[in-house]
Amino acid sequence: MFKAFRYTSGVRIATRYDARVREGSIGTPSIASTAHKGPKHLARYRSALETMSGRFRQTLRHLAIWSTAMAVLACGASGAAHAHAGEALPRVLQRLESQSERYEKDLTELVRFPSVSALPVHQPDVVAAAEWLAARLQSAGLQNVEILPTEGPQPVVYGEWLGAADPAAPTVLVYGHYDVQPVDPLDEWESPPYEVVKRGGYLYGRGVDDDKGGLLQAVQAVEAWLQETGAVPVNVKFLLEGQEEVMSPHLTAFLRRHSAGLAADVALSADGGQPAADRGGISLGLRGIVSLQVDVTTAGTDMHSGMKGGSSPNPNHVLTALLAGLRHPVSHEIAVEGFYDDVVSVSELDRRDIEAYGFDPEKEAAELGLLGHVGEAGYGILEQRWHRPTLEVVGLLGGFTGEDIKTVIPRTAMAKISCRLVPRQTPQDVLAKVAAHIARHCPPYAHCNVTALGGGAFPFTNPRDSPANAAAAAVHSALSGRPPLYLRDGATIPALAAFQQVLGIDTTKFGWGLSERIHAPNERLRTDMYDKGRRAWAMLLDELPRRFTAAAAAAAADAAGGDGGKVAASGSGAGAEAGPGADVSSSSSSSSSSSPSAAAHEEL
Repeated sequence: MFKAFRYTSGVRIATRYDARVREGSIGTPSIASTAHKGPKHLARYRSALETMSGRFRQTLRHLAIWSTAMAVLACGASGAAHAHAGEALPRVLQRLESQSERYEKDLTELVRFPSVSALPVHQPDVVAAAEWLAARLQSAGLQNVEILPTEGPQPVVYGEWLGAADPAAPTVLVYGHYDVQPVDPLDEWESPPYEVVKRGGYLYGRGVDDDKGGLLQAVQAVEAWLQETGAVPVNVKFLLEGQEEVMSPHLTAFLRRHSAGLAADVALSADGGQPAADRGGISLGLRGIVSLQVDVTTAGTDMHSGMKGGSSPNPNHVLTALLAGLRHPVSHEIAVEGFYDDVVSVSELDRRDIEAYGFDPEKEAAELGLLGHVGEAGYGILEQRWHRPTLEVVGLLGGFTGEDIKTVIPRTAMAKISCRLVPRQTPQDVLAKVAAHIARHCPPYAHCNVTALGGGAFPFTNPRDSPANAAAAAVHSALSGRPPLYLRDGATIPALAAFQQVLGIDTTKFGWGLSERIHAPNERLRTDMYDKGRRAWAMLLDELPRRFTAAAAAAAADAAGGDGGKVAASGSGAGAEAGPGADVSSSSSSSSSSSPSAAAHEEL
């Protein structure tokens, strides 16, 4: 209803018709068509047209005033509903607290599934986790729960509740993922990775933070609202995917296929984290990604390193030389020709956000066991992580790597490379530039082949002043007593750019982990953050209607003050050019606006 109200409040439509009158349409003869009748006729038509245009502008002013009045009335009506919900919030929070043991059991049961999307051997576990989640959504009170296929082996779990009492309540699409990273190296885990172990104020296990714990917090908050009041302050749709850890290669196609049923005013991501336990943060963007594999072949067979060594090319030497040439040895700049062509400069506002963040490099070095930080000359650590692209070698294989030694020159060597992208960069373009660089520097006695790994994902940006961000900021301030920090993430969540492109909606990240050891052995989540995240989600669901109604009223007031001017539109930030999972050889763009009222909902 929010988007429908903003875009059909009368002002924008009326402005369009006013333009048509000026052009001489809507049944009014144009000046050009009457010019042949002479000056008197021309003056008469001009006078008539000016009179009609003046009356039309007066009508526009009346419409603008009417739309403002309707917005005020809507604020009053929805304000009563909000007041009722506000009275219920303490009871909802109390219910969440009273059921904390049950919620830990939820996490234990979900973590037990080794739902590793990257390994085919775990495909049955991915499906089993999806089935468990579908049952959990149903028990929470969600309706129309389904397990929906994608073009890959990992399904999407969907559920909805569209019965918000306030007709102006927004519809939110809650996003999370139930797949996890592999657990290697297994011998570094202090407890079994698929068993939740409570130790020293933490919950340990693969996926407790990324993202099984996060998505469960959202489910539990919706459930508590339904248990306590029989309703939720907003309309809710859950989209829980099982392929995020492999860069969501089939999600864009899924969104296009189900775009009508997934229509919403905003998305909320349960995937993500907070900068500190006592200070909230709002993410304004994430980097994109493109990954590739480089294979170097120098012979048809492995060779004896004594009999053939010295005179025969070694693919390990070729590959390491190629990799070393990808970065400048002193400045650490990426040496790929044209790599930075589309990168935008770091703004002063960005730098103020970084300064407010208060990053401590020495503390991080101590926590991670770093001997020091490195990086691109001229940029601070957070400037690099938030606003600059990367090229990282993330895997190497060549020759014998077992215990002791095997004196052989291998026939081939391989490296895996991951590039993080910033706004205006695209996976297709960066892949092409890296491949061209490697081709130029590959020696004539070697074959160098570059293969894209997955479809890549585009960068994502989120408007700072969106209603959902305002609601999240209010929740953060209430919980910590301080306003949230504004930041960007160096990581990638492919779905968020896809939501902008396919569904035409922005996403507010609302995860509650501290990103401790995610993707690594001994992944963990603080028990107090697991509890705090549930409360925060319950508060956010209560706060969202107020912020969306206020934004609608402000837009209508703006229009009324502008003599029929255009309504300010909420919508996507300057983010992706295409969704994730697309073929990196070609870019596609698809954007749509939607009016996601419950009545207009199409079943998935």
